[in-house]
Amino acid sequence: MINKNIIISNTIINWTTLYIPLLTIIVGTLGSICNIITFSSRKLRYNSCAFYFLCSTIFDLIYLLFSSITRFMSDRYVNFLSNGPILYCKCRTYLVVVMPILSNCFLMFTSIDRFLSTSNSRKWRNFSKIHVAWRVSITTFVFVILSTSHVFFLFELQLKDINNKIYECVPRPGIYRICVSIYLFLSSPFVVYTIMFICTISTCIRIRALRYRIKHLQYHRNKHRNLDRHLLTIIFVQIGLGMLLTFFRCSFLVYNFSTNNIKKNIYRITNELFLDKLSLVVYYLNFAKSFPVNTLTSPLFRQVFHEQINKLFKYICVFCIRKDQSTTNRITIQRQN
Repeated sequence: MINKNIIISNTIINWTTLYIPLLTIIVGTLGSICNIITFSSRKLRYNSCAFYFLCSTIFDLIYLLFSSITRFMSDRYVNFLSNGPILYCKCRTYLVVVMPILSNCFLMFTSIDRFLSTSNSRKWRNFSKIHVAWRVSITTFVFVILSTSHVFFLFELQLKDINNKIYECVPRPGIYRICVSIYLFLSSPFVVYTIMFICTISTCIRIRALRYRIKHLQYHRNKHRNLDRHLLTIIFVQIGLGMLLTFFRCSFLVYNFSTNNIKKNIYRITNELFLDKLSLVVYYLNFAKSFPVNTLTSPLFRQVFHEQINKLFKYICVFCIRKDQSTTNRITIQRQN
């Protein structure tokens, strides 16, 4: 009975690690490119919230292209990447840690930005400006890059499968492994998304309370009300989906790190392997969800995206026509000579 369950689990694992990651990489890459095209439009270019969305999308794209592809290769071709050198192990782990943190941080800044933009104080509203967004982005990028550098020094290769000589990159045992487990458990599902949820709810409450403001602030609200409403809708939906998709993976990693030194039978190892692959597939969906969520929840996003695609198509057509004309002129001149 146990052997039958193991065979079924292995079949499901093989199917899960083949088709779903491929679909996630394709949809996520195309969606991220479409997000970049949309959020870099003239209508959204000078909006600080849209700028944070743009930064988050860029790191989503980098994470999908690097982490998902290398993970897919290691799942399908075990000996191709699993036995790589320690330098590859540390570099990959570092990027896998850094990219999601940066993506989630910039997504968190979108909700904080909308919260500040509805403040009663002009001083706090001034923080919701594009030049402030640039400074916050640069500072956050440098801080995250430096604060996660411990991965290069305190992660090491550990033998995972004795028979196939497969290794995995894990934190060093002891206090550091416990700290990493606590960090993974608190970072994405609780700290980041809790801040985002609180800021978004507070922003919605403030927007309703701002109807009796003085004329200047009323004008400011009317001018940006439509854009703010669509951005808030996008943020709110992404928070809910993000919490569901990341909580599963982070909980499993905490369990895995905590029980890494415990002896396990083949049945438990098979179940944990299945949960590992499933939680990872679900986690990758978090970085491919942005464009579908934006398209389905915001008519303004669809409108801007449609305008950008039309502009891009016209630009390509004009470029091709000019190139054909220049080629024709060159041929004509050569014939005349």
